[in-house]
Amino acid sequence: MITESQAVVEFHGGTARTGPLCWGQQGTWDSLAQWYPEVKPFFFLTRWLPVPLLLELGDVLDVVGELLVRHESLRTHVSQRAGGEPTQRVLASGTLPVDVYDRPADDPVQFEDIVATCWERGTARPLDHSVELPLRLSVALHEGIPVVIAFTLSHLAADYTATEALVRELAAMLDAKTSGAPLPPVRRAAQPLDLALAERSPEGQLRNVDAIRHLRSVLDRMPAPIPPQAVAESPRFIGADLESDLLADAVRRTARRCRTSTSVVLLAITTALVRSFWPEPRLRLDIMQSNRTTPDVAASITTLNQVVHTVADLTGDTLADLLDSATRTMAVARAHSRYDNRTAREVLRTSAQPLPPGVQFNDMWSTLPKGPPPTALTATTLTWPATSDAESMSLYLDVRGTPTRIHLGAMADTTILPRAALETFLHTFEHLAIQWSEADVLLDRSGLPGQG
Repeated sequence: MITESQAVVEFHGGTARTGPLCWGQQGTWDSLAQWYPEVKPFFFLTRWLPVPLLLELGDVLDVVGELLVRHESLRTHVSQRAGGEPTQRVLASGTLPVDVYDRPADDPVQFEDIVATCWERGTARPLDHSVELPLRLSVALHEGIPVVIAFTLSHLAADYTATEALVRELAAMLDAKTSGAPLPPVRRAAQPLDLALAERSPEGQLRNVDAIRHLRSVLDRMPAPIPPQAVAESPRFIGADLESDLLADAVRRTARRCRTSTSVVLLAITTALVRSFWPEPRLRLDIMQSNRTTPDVAASITTLNQVVHTVADLTGDTLADLLDSATRTMAVARAHSRYDNRTAREVLRTSAQPLPPGVQFNDMWSTLPKGPPPTALTATTLTWPATSDAESMSLYLDVRGTPTRIHLGAMADTTILPRAALETFLHTFEHLAIQWSEADVLLDRSGLPGQG
């Protein structure tokens, strides 16, 4: 029988600071206020990693304590008084409770099931950020020996890119602890409060003014909504995930062949396919921009993603046209990607032109460091993980995964892209990337097979 107990991570030697939220945190904080007390899984990021052999539980707790000292976002409380602005308070020292699960040798429960239980418990209730640290941690043992670390992280503390960086750093620290080597050095990184103060500087305010000016210009040329293209299914929105080694390899080869970035290639494939079922020549396209454009911000452990509203031209007929358009769109997104969310929401609220449903593109995969090529390719898989009746876009695309495998997630409005067409869309995404990695394939507008 599995034994459950609690341990404590202690952290000391940090710097205590208090100040405002950065723009990325502010957007997430406002979303938390909108959706709580309903728990939305979007606001938690779950990860696990193996513990190297020869470490004891105390060693693991010591390494986690050092990780908290390095990254202020992991040891921060956030609160907001009635009528006031939210404030983050960085702790210099403190403790983090840890759930410990010890599995005896004869217990049939698998460790993946223990991890699933840890995640389920970690996301079962909202975090009270005013008194809790934004990290819920579990360690699974086998006969007293640490085997797996599982954690649930608030989206207020980190976005996808930052979470992946945390996992890599924690793994490297555990490996160093095992070998007796010094821990990897701390990377130079802007802490969330550093970003917040920079955003309130004259330079930061000019950045915000420029981004809001861009938003107003986009609203002036926003296309009209398109009518339903098919009968709504129930639930109306359906999600599908394609996971592919072939896609990851093909996107990288296309980027090298065409001398561009993987983000540009992924966006060009997206617009090439969307135009086959989108009846208008222009598209509202929202880019989820990671904002990690300088080394110190690239290493920052916080939440930075912000939506940049754009209008995409769907009239290109060649691969070069599509790549050029995607390059311009990504450049615009980078240039206007950091701004005050509340100012932007007020502009949208008072606009005479409401935002029509469109496509949201979120490339998190391209921020991952490259790894060695796989020794063998794993088969492509397609799953249907989610449904919804309340979304605001015709199509959401999230690109994430590992350095050698892309996880392409989609959520589609079935009045625009029915289930069968969504399945074809994802498989065609992979197929088109493979074709582009070899040649400039001409595109047509005949529509996706299976589209209703």
